[in-house]
Amino acid sequence: MIYFPDKIIIPEGNKKHLFDINEVKFIKADRYYVNVFCFSKKVLIRITMKKLEELLPTIFVRVSKSVIINVRHIVRIEESKLSCCVILTGEIEQQVSEKYKGEFDNYFTKNVQFILNSPETFKNQN
Repeated sequence: MIYFPDKIIIPEGNKKHLFDINEVKFIKADRYYVNVFCFSKKVLIRITMKKLEELLPTIFVRVSKSVIINVRHIVRIEESKLSCCVILTGEIEQQVSEKYKGEFDNYFTKNVQFILNSPETFKNQN
């Protein structure tokens, strides 16, 4: 498959849907389909979440059985003892399910450590 660093390609039968990575806020399952929610549109595509998850770059994180979010659009994360909620651009709330909470936490722990350990982080702090 052809790779475009700023796009995601989602196949559907004999079609291929191309989306700007930064345009996609989240993806939500709807039976054998997914709805891709962008700033300017919503597109229904016949593909399973499992297959789609395998195709997406790492900036997309699954937060529940039916939702994958683009981490670039996270505005804040609200946690309590009983739940975790991600607020996306446009005040869109997505609950992080208990099943995916550990994976979600690990994603941020791993990436924060990478950023903190990167020489670029400290380059201009003299």
